[in-house]
Amino acid sequence: MTVSISIHGSLNLDGSIKKVTMDFLDKLGQDPTSPALNVEPIIGSVDPRARTGRVNLQYRAVMFELTDEFQQHFIVAGVYPHDEGIEKAKKIRLDVNPVNGITRLIEETAPVRQTTADLESRRKAEKAAATAHHQAEQEVTVDLPKPRDAFENRGYTPELLEQELGIEPAATQVVMGLDSEDNIEDVLEGSPAWERDALLGIVAGFTIEEIRESLGIKTTDALTEEERNSDKAIIEGLKKPGARMEFAYIENVNTDELRKVIDSGDFHSWRVFIHPDQQAIVEQNFSGAGRVSGGAGTGKTVVVVHRANRLVTSNGATPMLDSAPPRVLLTTFTRGLAESLKSQMNALNPAFPEAGEPGERGLWISGIDALVRKILDDAALSELVAATEQVMGRASRQARVLSDNDTKQHWMDALLLAGPDLSPEIANRTFLSQEFEAVVLANQITTQAAYLRVPRPGRGTSLNRAQRKQVWPLIEAFMKSTARDGQFSYVGLATIAAVVLDNRFQSTGQRTFDHVLIDEAQDFHAGHWKFLRASVGPGANDIFLAEDSHQRIYGQRYVLSRFGIETRGRASRRLTLNYRTTRENLGYALGVLTGEWIDSEGEEDSTHGYRSARSGPLPRLLRFATEGEEISAVAELIAGWQDGDDDAHIGVLTRTRPLINRAVNGLADHGIQAVKTKNAELASREAVSVMTMHGAKGMEFTHVVLLGITQDVLPFKLVMAGLAEAEREEALQMERALLYVAASRARDELVITTHGEPSDLLPA
Repeated sequence: MTVSISIHGSLNLDGSIKKVTMDFLDKLGQDPTSPALNVEPIIGSVDPRARTGRVNLQYRAVMFELTDEFQQHFIVAGVYPHDEGIEKAKKIRLDVNPVNGITRLIEETAPVRQTTADLESRRKAEKAAATAHHQAEQEVTVDLPKPRDAFENRGYTPELLEQELGIEPAATQVVMGLDSEDNIEDVLEGSPAWERDALLGIVAGFTIEEIRESLGIKTTDALTEEERNSDKAIIEGLKKPGARMEFAYIENVNTDELRKVIDSGDFHSWRVFIHPDQQAIVEQNFSGAGRVSGGAGTGKTVVVVHRANRLVTSNGATPMLDSAPPRVLLTTFTRGLAESLKSQMNALNPAFPEAGEPGERGLWISGIDALVRKILDDAALSELVAATEQVMGRASRQARVLSDNDTKQHWMDALLLAGPDLSPEIANRTFLSQEFEAVVLANQITTQAAYLRVPRPGRGTSLNRAQRKQVWPLIEAFMKSTARDGQFSYVGLATIAAVVLDNRFQSTGQRTFDHVLIDEAQDFHAGHWKFLRASVGPGANDIFLAEDSHQRIYGQRYVLSRFGIETRGRASRRLTLNYRTTRENLGYALGVLTGEWIDSEGEEDSTHGYRSARSGPLPRLLRFATEGEEISAVAELIAGWQDGDDDAHIGVLTRTRPLINRAVNGLADHGIQAVKTKNAELASREAVSVMTMHGAKGMEFTHVVLLGITQDVLPFKLVMAGLAEAEREEALQMERALLYVAASRARDELVITTHGEPSDLLPA
């Protein structure tokens, strides 16, 4: 009979007993009958399966012993000082929810849930004790839904939710009695994690069926009273997605799996056990491409990393030999974010099979532009010559990146050819470069005849045939001059690399990768999508992408079916539970997102159902007369955060680069040491980091200051200048997305400061 172990999420260990606990569990998994473990039943316990085991002379593990026809299973509820452990073991019992079959751990003397009256009294006391804020401070109002409305508007009674989902009626009643959702976590402190999640989902507007799907709850899981108390039912209940939110089920006990659980300390930081909604996406097999979308902090990156690990270690649903993993690419928009992905992969699976080169067996992790560069650097001269001619209409023997200054100069030279009757909004470098990327490169056009015929989906400003004839010579001049110099934009380089890969496939029949996974997909441009489509052949689980259209702060919007990537229907999943941000900060960040947002499927991307499991202080807006006063106040704010929290990890985010240096120097003058960086790994190790909003993409901080958010810089006038109405609105949406990205970096506290009129993009 095999031995398996489950560990309850409340297992928090002091560093001094981690090692001995690890040794105890390791031995328990190998031979639970060992006299050294001293596993004993507890006389007088409410559950006859309760046991304690000797971790060392001072501590005992509190657990349950169960058996079925296949295994002996131990559920470890905690590690306690000797006498406390004995008393704990007497009070706890195991049960299975009669509706959904999820195993639960119950303490008979657990404190009752707080009443709404208790919470209201506490809120009044906290408000009375709060110190007065700076006279210029404005506490932002965030409109949060009233829980009772979410239930009553759809006829969801406590009895119905018990019948359909297995939620205790008392839990529903106490949530319905709250004035707001701020205190849901407090009133449900004694509830199972899945139950808290389900009630948060109901408040956020989810249907009963959506809750079932999210938590993997099946209506066929109902059990009789006799079945509920059997060891077999409890063991099976531990394997259900809802139970995995509280129990780490380790079927094949080994040192590495135990260490991941024990070293994490906090259940919610376990990287090997994720939310059922996320786990379902990790494990799903797609006939072709797949997609996960969701707001900031909903765990899209976690899904991508776990899915990459699954594919490279098991090739999806197909078992593989250890010596022959598939060829998997994990990529994202920047080098810094790629380094963060690699760090997360190492934490999840330190032994993951890593490829030595792109296209070799194993997992290759890289920023997308770095991979494009490597493909081109390794390409044969003949491949490069052929590809540049196919893309640019002129062969080149090299392919170097075109600097921003050189790009401007090439466009300025091309604009000398513009006729007098071509409007300034069209004879505009921004418009022409976007037309070049979205229409010419995306369709690999090299002649005027082809340009006159090609559709222009997604382009805001329309062009008639006469205007196209005027525009083409300008674009062609840019193409020829860059090809002559062997220098190309990033979009051009990616498109050339895509043609290199396509041409190789025509001659060899081989693609570079078996599976491709993409994080931050909303920022990828047309060249990237052509390159990725060329790197992997159509097939099961070929491309998987994670995106949030509300975080698109680079490039243009694309419908991916244009590039042979189809994710509509069951191939597309959405995450809505925010793990990073408090509901107050989330509500504020979502308030930025006015207007229409379109995703990579060409559909409207809604924020409906986004919710957070955490509550905290309201965001604050501080206004000052001068920049010096503003920075001085921010220094004082940071000092207070650091005094109150040794683990404070603070981000100061600006819209423009010049303000970074002034902020770092100004903070230093007030005794705050801050580091200027845009590297996610470096920032994660610093107490105070200062960076642009763009640089903060993919990062998170306990506290965030959005510095200098005035009308003068947001929206940034330079990017709006000279644009036609359609392109101007697109640029304005990107500025809103940038503000949303910045505001959603805050985990606990968000402060916005200005030394002038606040930006109109801030929520009213």
